[in-house]
Amino acid sequence: MIVLTTFITTDRGYRKILENKLYDSYIHKHIRYPVIDEEKWNLLLFLVEQHKSLTPLQREKYIISTMLVQIALDTHDFVPVKQHADTENEMIEKQLQVLSGDYYSGLYYLLLAEAGEIQFIQILANAIREINELKVTLYYEEQLPLETWLNIKMKLNASVLVHVAKYLHDPELESIIQNWLMYRRLDTEEADNGYTLLRKEWEARNNKATSIPLIDGKLIRDFEKAVYRDVSELSSSSLFMEQFIYSRETKEIRTSRL
Repeated sequence: MIVLTTFITTDRGYRKILENKLYDSYIHKHIRYPVIDEEKWNLLLFLVEQHKSLTPLQREKYIISTMLVQIALDTHDFVPVKQHADTENEMIEKQLQVLSGDYYSGLYYLLLAEAGEIQFIQILANAIREINELKVTLYYEEQLPLETWLNIKMKLNASVLVHVAKYLHDPELESIIQNWLMYRRLDTEEADNGYTLLRKEWEARNNKATSIPLIDGKLIRDFEKAVYRDVSELSSSSLFMEQFIYSRETKEIRTSRL
């Protein structure tokens, strides 16, 4: 109970700091307030709190700067791409959306530079570079096989957290973090919408009638199985991830679990 109370207090404290950093009265008068990815937020808190040698100030800087980068990337992804010309109001909103993403990205750099955390700046910069390279691949290579496309989407979804986890802990966490975040994303989308956005994106990218179909339920089960396979293969130094996975489980009985 003490551990849970401490975690809740820490969560609220860090969240308040993040919200204060994010708020800009002019920007949010014109565009929606940025959405915090709760699954990534909870995983980030857990990863940082598990690194016992970090000072309280380092924990705060790592958590806030990492989420600023994630939100900056998500904000840029939210900018709509249309075939027809935008109205003046749509153009203004789009420009503000891009600028707000740049603003959040600049905040992460300033926050870490002021704290002298040059190495962590490089860690996040490497994640951003990887994401941009993956996006270029998706843009220019239109006829990607399904497996390759899914692998790129999985990496895009988890890159920031993977780079942080490998820096703080162990490279072996890459697979379990990628599979976990994609599994949770798809499971949530299917529960909220009745379908996954990933399937819709695949169908829009390809000719729905001739492309390899994606079946939401099977896709979710495949990622879920991959998570629990990764759990079974964790080394003793990374068993804390098993604790996180089981603490985040829903109470729903899943017959597909290995």
